[in-house]
Amino acid sequence: MDNPKSSARWMRLKEVLITTTVGWVPALALGGALRNLLYRKIFKHLGSSVYIQEGAEFIGASSIEIGDGAYIFRGVRLDGREQNSRIWIGDRVALERGVVILAGENCSIAIGENTYIGHYTCLGGPGSIKIGKDCQIASHSGIFANNHNFTDLTRKIKDQGLTCKGIVIEDDCWLGHGVTVLDGVTIGQGSVIGAGSVVTKDIPPYSIAVGAPARVIRSRKTTELITSTRNQKYLSTDSSRLPVPISDALTKVENTAELLHQCLQTFDGTVPPPLVFEKLLYALLDCIRQVMEVDTVTILLRTEAGQQLTVHASLGLEEEIAAGIKIPIGRGFAGNIAARNELMIVDDLSTVEVVSPILRNKGIQSMLGVPLLSEERMIGVFHIGTFRPRHFNRDDAHLMQLISDRLGLAIAPLLGSGKFISPNETKVGFIGSKRVEVSIEPANKLQVQCRYGASLKHLSNHFQALTQPRSLSGNWCYI
Repeated sequence: MDNPKSSARWMRLKEVLITTTVGWVPALALGGALRNLLYRKIFKHLGSSVYIQEGAEFIGASSIEIGDGAYIFRGVRLDGREQNSRIWIGDRVALERGVVILAGENCSIAIGENTYIGHYTCLGGPGSIKIGKDCQIASHSGIFANNHNFTDLTRKIKDQGLTCKGIVIEDDCWLGHGVTVLDGVTIGQGSVIGAGSVVTKDIPPYSIAVGAPARVIRSRKTTELITSTRNQKYLSTDSSRLPVPISDALTKVENTAELLHQCLQTFDGTVPPPLVFEKLLYALLDCIRQVMEVDTVTILLRTEAGQQLTVHASLGLEEEIAAGIKIPIGRGFAGNIAARNELMIVDDLSTVEVVSPILRNKGIQSMLGVPLLSEERMIGVFHIGTFRPRHFNRDDAHLMQLISDRLGLAIAPLLGSGKFISPNETKVGFIGSKRVEVSIEPANKLQVQCRYGASLKHLSNHFQALTQPRSLSGNWCYI
C-alpha cells in the first residue's frame, strides 16, 4: 500500500471523526472548549483562545494553521486538501459566517493578524493569496488568484488551463462590500477599495479606488485635516473634503470635462477647449485665489512631446499665456516640480532659477507648487504665488494637493483624447471638416456656432446651465 496515500486517508478519517463528533456541539454546551481540545489533533497548528463556532467545516486540516485568539464562525469552510497547500490564519483574525477559503495544489493562502473577513467572502487559489495585517474585507467579496485561458477557439475554455500569478493585499487595507480582486493584483498598504469595485490592476499604497474596473480617484496621503485658521469659515467639517466653495467649483469643472470628453469621442478632428469650460476653470482659480489669499494661480500642462510645460490657465500671470511661455522640464520653478514629481515651496523667489522673466517682472516674492497627476502620471504643474513675502506652510501644501488630485483626474481624459488643444494655439477649431467658433458674451451667455449636430448642441445646453450666476458664501465668488 502507498504510505503517503494511506497516511492521507487516515488523517482524513480522523478529521471526519473528530469534526463529526464535536463540530455540531453548541458553544453554550461546552462545544467551543471541546473543539479547542480535540481539534489540536487534526490541525497543523491551533493557537490558544481560539473560538470555533459549531458548523464550521475543515478539509485537509493538517495543512491549516490558526493563530491565537482567532474567531471562526458558523458556515466557514477551509479547504487545504490539495498537495502542498497551506492555509495560515494569523492571530486575532475573524472569519465571519459563510467565508470560504479554497487552497489549490502548491498554493499558500495567508491572512495577517487582526484582519476581518466579512460574511460569505470567497478566497480561492490555486494561485497564492497574501492578506496583510489589520485589513477589513467586507461581506460578499471575492479574491480569486486564477484566470482561465480562452484564446483557443477550437477547445473548450475549461480545457485550456489556468494562469495563477497570485494576489497580495498589503497591511491596513479596507475592501468594501462586494469587491472582486482578480489574479495578478497587488493592493498597496492603506488603500481603500469602494463597494462593488473590480480590481484588475495594481493599486498604489494609500489610494482610494472605485469602479469596474477599479481606478484610483484620490490618495489618502492628502486627506488630512487642514487646521490653518486662515479662511476657517470656508472649511468643511469633514477632514477629507475641500473648502466648500472650491469643492463646488471643482465639481462643475469635473462634470463639464466629463461631458466634453464624451462628445469628443465621436469626432475625428481637434477642438480648442470651449470657452465656457475655460470660464469654469477660471472661476475655480478665482475661488482658490480668494480662499488662500494669494495673488497668482496658474495651471501648466505638459506638451505633447513631453519635454516642456505650457501655461494653460492663469490669474495674475496672464501675460505668460499671451507670450507663449514654455518651461523645459527640469528647469525653473515649475520645471523642477515636474521633473521631481514633488511639491516645492519657495519663500524668496530671488534665490532660485526662473525661466519665465514675467515672474520677476510682476514682482512675485513667494510661491508654492505641486505636480498635477493622473493615476501617478505627471501631466502638469499647479502653482500659486504672492507679491509679498510669505511662508507657505504644511496646511497650504495639503490644500493645494487636494485640489491638484481632483483637477488632474478631471483634465487627464481630455488630454488623452488627443483632440484638446491649448487655448493659446487658436480660438477656432475644426471638428472633422466642420468649423467651430466658441465665444462668451459679457452677460454670461454662450454662443456656439457650429453645423455639426446634436452632440455639441447638448454640450452647449449643459454649459449654459452651468454658467448661470450663483453666489457661494456671500457674493465673493460667482460660478
